[in-house]
Amino acid sequence: MLSLALFSLLTTATPEELFPKVDDAVVTIRVGERIVREDETTSLVAVTIGTGSGVLVHKDGYVVTAAHVVESADVIEVRWRDDAFKAIATVVSLSRTEDLALLKVAELPKKFTVVPLADSDALKPGQRLFAIGAPYGLEHSLTSGVVSALRTNDRPGLVPRHLLQTDVAINQGNSGGPLFNDKGEVVGIASFMLSKSGGSVGLNFAVPSNTVRSRLFDDALPYLGVGLRFIPKDVAELFNWPVEGGFLVETVKEDSAAAKGGLRGGKTEADVGGNKVRLGGDLIVSVNGVPATDTAKVARTLRALKQGETLRYDVLRAGKSSVVEVSIPEGLTVPVLGKPKR
Repeated sequence: MLSLALFSLLTTATPEELFPKVDDAVVTIRVGERIVREDETTSLVAVTIGTGSGVLVHKDGYVVTAAHVVESADVIEVRWRDDAFKAIATVVSLSRTEDLALLKVAELPKKFTVVPLADSDALKPGQRLFAIGAPYGLEHSLTSGVVSALRTNDRPGLVPRHLLQTDVAINQGNSGGPLFNDKGEVVGIASFMLSKSGGSVGLNFAVPSNTVRSRLFDDALPYLGVGLRFIPKDVAELFNWPVEGGFLVETVKEDSAAAKGGLRGGKTEADVGGNKVRLGGDLIVSVNGVPATDTAKVARTLRALKQGETLRYDVLRAGKSSVVEVSIPEGLTVPVLGKPKR
């Protein structure tokens, strides 16, 4: 029999008091890629390529994390504290523009906790927050701080429109993990930091919980099964691609909408400026007629999509132009979350 704790406090509490009550909802996510190992017998093996964090928000096994943690993964393993329980997860919905993903866990431990999403519109600068995650693989680490600012992002790129800025330390491995308020409610999902050193310097950003509710539950779109990387002009010139830039298709899941539409992923891994990039796949140069280099307009186009609509990609494939159309599947159903308490 499963034991469920749905945690909520009417009064405020300290991180020290809240940690044991919400920690069972926080998970570590390990992602891997499948490779063919050729030795005496040819076999398919999974190799771990990254670690992130996530949070259980529904009793039926729905976990929220960051899109960049899971979008290129072949295998997603969700782990509870100290490896006491592990389960395979699949991506149900993914919003690249908001850096959010919704996972469905195949099985839950006998004891688990579900935490509610707060009303992030009620946040104010100076409000106390804390995060739980796995920075550099150090699972279930707690860091605390305050809301620094609530921002509307007008910068170009496929980056979240609304952002929660905080000095709560967010490092590699924290991505996708929850930020909590002093009631133990999730107010944001860790996304990225700004740093010249590579470590947290107090300029950290999360996607607000109201965006999570909107993009992954109220207006969720099915995962298309494609992993992309934006290629700027200077990198395109490095590879002698006759375009100003675009979205490189690194991975395409088997039997996914992207695969059925004809998008092709890469097979050759290369180091580009210290980043591992999978080459050989399609380079998307426009999305529904919008140049891929106009990332702000591409983001608006993607945010407006609905189930059943079609994405038209103009791609560069092996030096030749081609058109690929990917239909967004219909019929996705996700849980209805209760309205946040005010």
